[in-house]
Amino acid sequence: MRDAKTAGATRLKEVPPTAPSGSAAILQSLETFGEIAQTLRGIAEVPAICERVVEILKARLGLDTGSIMLLDDDGETLVNVAGTAPRGEGEAGPATHHRFRLGEGIAGLVAQTGEAVLVPDASRDARFRRGDTPTPVRSLLCLPILGAGAPIGVLNLSHARPGFFAEDHRTVFGILATLLGRVLSEVRLTEALARFNRDLETQVADRTREIQASHAYVERILSQASDIIVTVDWRGCITFVNPRIAQLGYTAEEVLGRPFSALCRGGNLPAPLVDAMNGQVARNVDLALVARDGGRLDTYCGFAPLTGADGGQGALVLVRDVTETKRLGQKLRQVEKLTAVGTLVAGIAHEINNKLVPILVYSELMERADLGEKEHRLVQTIHKSAVGARHIMDSLLRFSRQEAPNKAVHDLNEVVREVLGMVRYRVRRREVALVEELAESLPKARMDAHQIGQVVLNIVGNACDAVEAEGGTVTVRTRSRDGQLRLVVEDDGPGMDETTLGRIFDPFFTTKEVGKGTGLGLSLCYGIVQEHGGDIRVESRPGRTRFEVRLPVAAGGGADAGAGAAATTPAPKRRRAKRTRRARVLVADGDPALLDVLAHVLGGPHEVAGERSARGALDRLKTEDFDAVLMDPHLPDLDGREVLAWIAEHRPALNGSVVLMGSAAADAPASDAPALIKPFRADEALAALDAVLAAGGKD
Repeated sequence: MRDAKTAGATRLKEVPPTAPSGSAAILQSLETFGEIAQTLRGIAEVPAICERVVEILKARLGLDTGSIMLLDDDGETLVNVAGTAPRGEGEAGPATHHRFRLGEGIAGLVAQTGEAVLVPDASRDARFRRGDTPTPVRSLLCLPILGAGAPIGVLNLSHARPGFFAEDHRTVFGILATLLGRVLSEVRLTEALARFNRDLETQVADRTREIQASHAYVERILSQASDIIVTVDWRGCITFVNPRIAQLGYTAEEVLGRPFSALCRGGNLPAPLVDAMNGQVARNVDLALVARDGGRLDTYCGFAPLTGADGGQGALVLVRDVTETKRLGQKLRQVEKLTAVGTLVAGIAHEINNKLVPILVYSELMERADLGEKEHRLVQTIHKSAVGARHIMDSLLRFSRQEAPNKAVHDLNEVVREVLGMVRYRVRRREVALVEELAESLPKARMDAHQIGQVVLNIVGNACDAVEAEGGTVTVRTRSRDGQLRLVVEDDGPGMDETTLGRIFDPFFTTKEVGKGTGLGLSLCYGIVQEHGGDIRVESRPGRTRFEVRLPVAAGGGADAGAGAAATTPAPKRRRAKRTRRARVLVADGDPALLDVLAHVLGGPHEVAGERSARGALDRLKTEDFDAVLMDPHLPDLDGREVLAWIAEHRPALNGSVVLMGSAAADAPASDAPALIKPFRADEALAALDAVLAAGGKD
């Protein structure tokens, strides 16, 4: 097939001097159609198709000019896309590309009406404007290019010879214009489809990136969330879990597809989760979950209905670990209990000890009297009961005081070995195996060795009691971890139920038989460990109970007890002083029975005056001379510090001659005054008075 340049070069030789008509015109048109069809194969762009059609028509028909004009996007303007309008005579510049509005000129009229226009001689046609630059156009054929039944453009064919185009050309080239319209419409549709595909691909790619970014963002949120996030289907089986499931010791792969109930203590689905799976509003609850190693994780769970991707009803579960929060809450409640009970004990101990003093003193004096055997035995029973009550009150006061420990740097293993030595002697006739597993090279800790020894003795003793009935093993371990010393005491006894486990540190709570325990042991242990900056934890189930005491490792070496330790170290007991001369003694106490007892005990060797109030005692001191004063530092009208300050200012001779009678050494205000601890015996009262009289030179 000849190309456009070859066709253009031979055009003058091929074109007849006059346009063919009739059958010749039809034959020539068919040949032209064939060439156009062959040439357009593989061309898929509208401008290229139009240019090629115009070139072939001009070559085949010997036209000077020809053009194809198409409606632009607004559908109101014809725009020349191929070929040109004819140049005027003598013009050397490029051809002019015309633009027409619909209805404007021949081309605009054809595009508007869809009807072809044949002009045999333009010079005689009034539709051509006058005064324009003269053109060689004489014969003109303008055909509508139809697409989808409506004009999409026009095909302009023109020649300089009048009558060049005839009606046969209108018919034949009308078919060509129609076919061209279909081709152009298909190409335009293909181009539009290609653009649409490109735009769609771009949108899909953009949307895919957005979805991927959003998915990655959601994954980061789920993976970094502090809570365990779980979804379950309508059966209650796990369909999704975030990496926080590791808090229970599992991986996601290990729990996917398993029922959520497998993670719950008791193996049942929580009722709120069942409600959420049924599409109902669910409440949030405390829930105990089971870790992979069998441990317990206290959680606070939220439940919400959730529709799955398949439309099935499931639920969303948000699991927050509150184990540490609950532990701290229990610790706070325990401290509050200890504080409340300590306050109560401190309040009543003073009154009870006041009542014990007469019983203890008079029973002691009656034991020395000349009584019959039966009466003597009864008095001994009274005295033993009073002494037993005194021991109980001492325990209560130790509990209420929670005295600051006398700390020094000690080896925990040494403390444990000393305690276990005593316990082995105690349990050697029982069916109890005591296993010792103490870590080597254990760091030292700042502790009160006596108090920590009490803690070890109490916990190990309780463990031995737990396995004593049917025999068993008690294992004591020490180790160092995370900057803490850890003492672990385990037994294989019957264990404790949830109720007992929740109350073991409560004051006065005990599971032992009446008379075998006061319920203060673990409470005292708890307070001692807290004072040392440590903690006690306990786990129990049938066949295993485990106590773990944690103490901080010493920051430095050296057995430095510190100034505070010296202040809390009990003063050495005074030896009984040699009996002094008869002295005047003022006793101030709010209990009249105790005044009578002291008057009876001290009234033999000394002259005793009693007052029931601090102000009454001060009034006597203002007007009378006394050699010594015995007083309760907690009289209701004045504090003991105020009385001591008045004596120091107004009766300095009595400095060092005041004995404070309290229920504990800690009851005495900060002073150098010796203490007489209630309930006391008769000889203790006499010894305390003789000591201050001797120290004051009143012998």
